[in-house]
Amino acid sequence: MKKKISTIAVISVFSIIILLCVVSIVSQKITEHNEKAEFEKLAEIVAEETTNTDTETETIRKPNLLKVSDFDNEVQAEQTVYYTTYYEPHSISELISMNSECFGWISISGTNINYPVMHTPSNPQKYLNRNFYGEYSYSGTPFLDSRCFADSTNLIIYGHHMNNGTMFADLFNYTDYSYFTEHPIVVFETKGGAFAYSVFSVMKVKSDDDWYRFTTVGTEKSYNSRIEYAKEKSIYDTGITPVYGQQILTLSTCYGYNQDDRILVLAVRN
Repeated sequence: MKKKISTIAVISVFSIIILLCVVSIVSQKITEHNEKAEFEKLAEIVAEETTNTDTETETIRKPNLLKVSDFDNEVQAEQTVYYTTYYEPHSISELISMNSECFGWISISGTNINYPVMHTPSNPQKYLNRNFYGEYSYSGTPFLDSRCFADSTNLIIYGHHMNNGTMFADLFNYTDYSYFTEHPIVVFETKGGAFAYSVFSVMKVKSDDDWYRFTTVGTEKSYNSRIEYAKEKSIYDTGITPVYGQQILTLSTCYGYNQDDRILVLAVRN
């Protein structure tokens, strides 16, 4: 009789544990879904009307003077480059009026990455678990490294890797070369304008990797050394090599079961 009661007690305990796990999982999924909906609502609030009435997206067509290396990397010439990509424009001024800690908006066409970017130099990880409005959030909000500013050589942006595919989870897909070819451009909108960045390196690193110590360089030699490092550690060759003077955009997120593992997607401003 005692053995039977003991068995029933064990089964009851396990049933309660399983029930609590199920409730926790369902609760988390509901939370992630609601937080995703909040960001989508925010995107709608600050969306700007496009100038092209035939499509749903605005075209970036910005002339830039770039130093373009020839095939032997010995002769360089300046030329006007017109780069065209598509993005949905957002009112950065309105975002900043809603929250002065907003730095801009980042998006990658065809992915779930479409979020505001926060910047709090005096409190570096404030938005690790806060939404755009500063309230607690399981997903957090992408944020710019506290050491970075608009004119930094390397803008480092952090975002969570959420199980439901939101935030920066899609960065892991860049480990597949075909995904890179289909999503080669990152658009970063700030109060200084909207700019297109071309992905040039995808790296698997640890959280203490040297790349995180790179925000600003003063010499061409130092810049080229950093770029060489990124190219060497890249999972594959993108065929793109940044030239001294071009700004770098680094997107960082975790992956796998080791809390120190990171995926970095590096892009250079066109």
